Amino acid sequence: MMGIASVEYALARWSPYVERMRKPVFLSWLLIVFNYKFTACLNVLANGLLWCLMTFHAPQSVIDQGRLLTTRTWELKFLTPMHWLRAQYAYYHMHERVDVVVAHYREDLSWLAPYLQYIDHLYLYCKDASVCTYGLPENLQGAQLKITYLPNEGRETHSYLTHMIAHYDDMPRRTVFTLASMKDNWARQVSFVLALTESGTPFKHVVNPMSIEGIRSFHFASDTTVALSLGDGYRNARDNVIVTTPLQPLNYWMHERFNRDLLAAGYRCGEGVHGAIFSTDGQRVRRFSKDLYQTLLAENSGADSMETGYYMERVWRFMYAG
Repeated sequence: MMGIASVEYALARWSPYVERMRKPVFLSWLLIVFNYKFTACLNVLANGLLWCLMTFHAPQSVIDQGRLLTTRTWELKFLTPMHWLRAQYAYYHMHERVDVVVAHYREDLSWLAPYLQYIDHLYLYCKDASVCTYGLPENLQGAQLKITYLPNEGRETHSYLTHMIAHYDDMPRRTVFTLASMKDNWARQVSFVLALTESGTPFKHVVNPMSIEGIRSFHFASDTTVALSLGDGYRNARDNVIVTTPLQPLNYWMHERFNRDLLAAGYRCGEGVHGAIFSTDGQRVRRFSKDLYQTLLAENSGADSMETGYYMERVWRFMYAG
């Protein structure tokens, strides 16, 4: 009877607080859900706008802006309310420092400012020396900066592979790999926070079979496909055509390079939504031989945009999930 009385007393005491908080909590959650639905609708509207621009032969510069809007909203629509909440909760409770690898071209790096306190080594792979540290705060808050200059080829895959080969034997317990194109891109920022705050064994995110099959069959049907980048400072030139590979589709390339189906387990590491932003460790990296990484690096060298780089963007997190 005393136990029941205690529970009743506690409920009576806290009931006024619960009642006061119920409305703001509900409205906050409703706002997040609305944002999720709104971004999905925004992508439909962006696709419709792009169709109109192309149908009525708008100037190419305007069509290019429509393509950027369509791609940006397409990335954003994959974020759910739980992604937002989980990222904020994990960031608030983060206390350790980790290594971060940033693939950089001309992007503004000011977005790194709030995260420097949690970065041990900051590896910056620059593909335009003249703006290598553009926007990077002067106060690195203890982060140890190491800059490596690379030719402008292979996009982020080239930078990641270069780092993995150079640090194959001494990669620490955890390293975060990320694009530098984060400014005003919520989908990528949330994915980065989820990768940064991940600790221990990477979370296994189950991927539905339809998405798995879509990845297996991915390839560029035309050898005249123009590359598109969401990076700020990046000029989306019409002559930057993606260099295709004879190993199509991705499933065939994957078996040729890895001798197995990396997607067979049906899950990938990490909770983020972007394939090229992830966290891993030296042990997982060394599951694959250095010779394989060398082969992949050669396959992603010689041009700005390579089809195999788009393949890698889709399989990185499957590689390190097993």
